[in-house]
Amino acid sequence: MTNSTKVSIHDQVTAIMDHLEQHQVYANGYFAYLENSPWNAPAYDFHRANFFHRTEGTVKGIAYVCAQAAARDDRDTLVLFSHILNEETGNGEAAHCHELLMENSHNLFGRTEFGLPPLLVREARNSDLVLPETVAYRERTLELLGSNYHRMLGVAMALESHADKMLQVCRRAFRNSRNELHAGEFVDSVEVYFNVHVGDEGVEERHAADAKKCVLHNCRTDADAAEIVYGATETLNIQLDMWTAMHKAVAKN
Repeated sequence: MTNSTKVSIHDQVTAIMDHLEQHQVYANGYFAYLENSPWNAPAYDFHRANFFHRTEGTVKGIAYVCAQAAARDDRDTLVLFSHILNEETGNGEAAHCHELLMENSHNLFGRTEFGLPPLLVREARNSDLVLPETVAYRERTLELLGSNYHRMLGVAMALESHADKMLQVCRRAFRNSRNELHAGEFVDSVEVYFNVHVGDEGVEERHAADAKKCVLHNCRTDADAAEIVYGATETLNIQLDMWTAMHKAVAKN
């Protein structure tokens, strides 16, 4: 491949990345609902169950990317995603694991603000509140991750790019619904989950940028680009289906 061909493909993928940033998923109705409608107990219980099941696959997906990168001797992707995995799992400290922070923060908020019993992340899959579209999101992203290497990278890029916007919206939803929790405890024990991702250090922004680097590093042919784009687009589409279904569910109540 000539240098001009490589540049052309990279320009093509960069343009597609920019286009994906305008995907409808970033302006979905459920995000608008979260920003403008404080929760009541049923709405929060519903959100927590679906958010737990949706997000429980994060570490598993990142670990899979790391394993595949190692198997393919893709050192750049392995280094960047192992850094992401380390952060997600608490930098070696179990108490700082992001999944545990999510579980503890959501359950404290649910108990204090709405009198709800706790829900374990691993048990959310059995909740009657979890929508078929949330289950479909998990199943489809798993299918896409396992399709082929370039499609997997497209999925990872889409998930990391989506996370920053999603977590900022969710953080505002928690702020809008806080009535009982003292401000200091809210920041230290609830908002901490969001702040480790979208705080001043911009962790999720860096994760998204790192995922894009991995995509560009591995995009050498038109076929590579097509698989990356397919994986990313399908991931955003199925995520939009989930948010749309959640919005329809809360709009009925």
